[in-house]
Amino acid sequence: MPRYDEDGEFLRSRVGSMKRAASAVAVCLALNVAPAPAVDPCGTDLTPASGVAQGGGPELARDLPPAGQWRISSRDVGRRIREGCGAGFIEAPLAAVRDVIDAAAEFDEFMPRMLESEVEPVAPGVYLNRQVLDTPFPAEDRHYTVRVETHSFETNSGPGWQARWNHVEGSGNIRESVGSWTLLPVEADRTVVIYRVLTDPGGRLPAWIVDYAAPRTLRGVLGAVRDRVLAGE
Repeated sequence: MPRYDEDGEFLRSRVGSMKRAASAVAVCLALNVAPAPAVDPCGTDLTPASGVAQGGGPELARDLPPAGQWRISSRDVGRRIREGCGAGFIEAPLAAVRDVIDAAAEFDEFMPRMLESEVEPVAPGVYLNRQVLDTPFPAEDRHYTVRVETHSFETNSGPGWQARWNHVEGSGNIRESVGSWTLLPVEADRTVVIYRVLTDPGGRLPAWIVDYAAPRTLRGVLGAVRDRVLAGE
């Protein structure tokens, strides 16, 4: 039988061992907790009302490729043309990315194939954007107007921002254009960028040609925005 001394050393030793064992068990349990599943930004409703966008950028950025590369996908949304989506992050503050995307009147300075881009304010955060695109021969250049609505919203990692647009019916010579930019903060100098777009140029261009060219077009637009942002940093 163990003997207790006056200071109760044996008892303190047993208590210390039990505490160490409990700590070890807690560490093991923590290490075995499965991480939350990653969210696919191109397969998810990212309207602020959905609640996903309010989660902020860290969850969405977890499985995105390195800066300068983009995750590109498309999906059938019941139209002649598939909706395209590009996602990645730009190594700059959200405000710097927002300022480039929200300056639509300057798109003809850096966006691929953009010949003209004019803006007409409608209300705070709302404007009409008339664009003219250089379309490869034999198709004629495309011109149209979209109505753009922008707004900020709160997320768990800071203020987010979104711009959504729709084709003004009857304007120009395209069938349809609808899309959005969604910006979510990851860190002070890193921003998740999600670009969704469905543009049906109409005319005699077969749908399969438009869909085939879409990934390259998406990468070109996202790359142009990133270059513009970084050039201004």
